Amino acid sequence: MPRRTHKKSRNGCLECKRRHIKCDEKQPICSNCRSSERSCEYADPFIRAAHSRSSKSSTPSPAGLVTNDIPLRSPAHPSSLSDSPPVNMLHAELFFNLVNYTLSSLSEGETAWLGAPEVMRMVVSTPYLINQMLAMSALHLSIVRPENGEWYRRHAAHLQTHALEIYNQRRLEVNQESNVPLFLFSCILGMHTLCDVLVHREETSFDTFIERFVRCLKLQIGIRVVISSTTWQSLRESILRKPLQDGAILFEWDTKLGPECAGLLRLVEGAKLGDSITSIYRGAIQALQVSMNAALKASLKNIGGVTGWPVIVSPEYAEHLAMQRPEALVILAHYAVILHWHRHLWLFGDGGRFLIESISRHLGPSWAEWLEWPNRSLSEPIRLGGMS
Repeated sequence: MPRRTHKKSRNGCLECKRRHIKCDEKQPICSNCRSSERSCEYADPFIRAAHSRSSKSSTPSPAGLVTNDIPLRSPAHPSSLSDSPPVNMLHAELFFNLVNYTLSSLSEGETAWLGAPEVMRMVVSTPYLINQMLAMSALHLSIVRPENGEWYRRHAAHLQTHALEIYNQRRLEVNQESNVPLFLFSCILGMHTLCDVLVHREETSFDTFIERFVRCLKLQIGIRVVISSTTWQSLRESILRKPLQDGAILFEWDTKLGPECAGLLRLVEGAKLGDSITSIYRGAIQALQVSMNAALKASLKNIGGVTGWPVIVSPEYAEHLAMQRPEALVILAHYAVILHWHRHLWLFGDGGRFLIESISRHLGPSWAEWLEWPNRSLSEPIRLGGMS
């Protein structure tokens, strides 16, 4: 029986080419990869164009096109060139954007260390870390360049996948040498995931959004594994000594609650939920106050107050949020106020407003008293960096 053939797709994705099947060329994900849940990636358009031109031309270039004024020399080691990949222009663009725009947009004053030479030297020498950093840069461009947003977002996902694959393959142990890049990787990965959930919401249901947020929250909580007591002292003696000291000053654990968190705790305790659940929510509210204090003391571009709460909140709270327990959702709406204070940053955008309004609609009018402050905050000015 003759072998079945199919019409070749010259511009199909790399995965379909590898599987020798026809690609429908839908972007960012073709139908084959979507149905089989595979990673879908297309060749760089410049590479395709160059390949197309070379395949159409079967005759060598005329000798007269090469001027004698330019001496042409063969490389001393021609085989070494074939072993070295050409410059990836996308990665060059992403690195330029990273060092000139992305890092500076996320750091100011006490967090300006992100772009310090000694930190960047570690970044470029650690494969999983540089992949994640470039993924963050691509995510940044997907937001500030909406006309090419899907293209950059797709590459952000691919680079993050590469970073995680490298990280998982190496099975790194936390030690004196690896703890700093692991800490940086965890922090950037956490920011990336939080941004992707808040900004790239797409047209999903409330249930789907909460599922995505809980996955992000559990990832953030996992950062504590990297900064456990066994490695904390080592980190404090590393190149991150100064920023960690500054962060410790911002995140002072003061159990005294402000009026908003104190009012929320009174409502929780009055609901008679039982000692165990009340204790979980009390811890989440205390962590929220710590993050609020950090946000109010920091500069406009310092995101520690936003990224702090997901790291220090308990795994038990995350489980209650996954079950969409009303009190857990109300606490999340109060955290969304901190997000709303940072709405001027591309990393969070209108994510805070979206959370507050979505939770209010989901719970309905009977929870209006619990959600009074989050909803009121939507019409109030920013309270950060001396602004009021």
